[in-house]
Amino acid sequence: MALKKEMSLTTFGKELLFDSAYHQIDTLSGNKERISIIINIYDSDLKENLIDQKSYFFIPNVQDDAPNFIRQGYEYLKTLDEYQGSIDVLEEGQSAI
Repeated sequence: MALKKEMSLTTFGKELLFDSAYHQIDTLSGNKERISIIINIYDSDLKENLIDQKSYFFIPNVQDDAPNFIRQGYEYLKTLDEYQGSIDVLEEGQSAI
């Protein structure tokens, strides 16, 4: 799974717009009190060019029926202003959140 969301970057004084940036959780670590996630952001779903990397943390739901921590990470991201309007990108065999 990943999220697709427009992103702009300023580099060398120029504004670059990536209208289909691909935001994917790359690394996840933590415990029941706090999960840290690192997001790799690529220019497209082909993942050929890494354009940025960001990190976040959230408090996970550890109930027996809770989604796995990766899915919870994407759910958390979608609560942030910068990810409002993002689109789920599912891999084969995955279902929507």
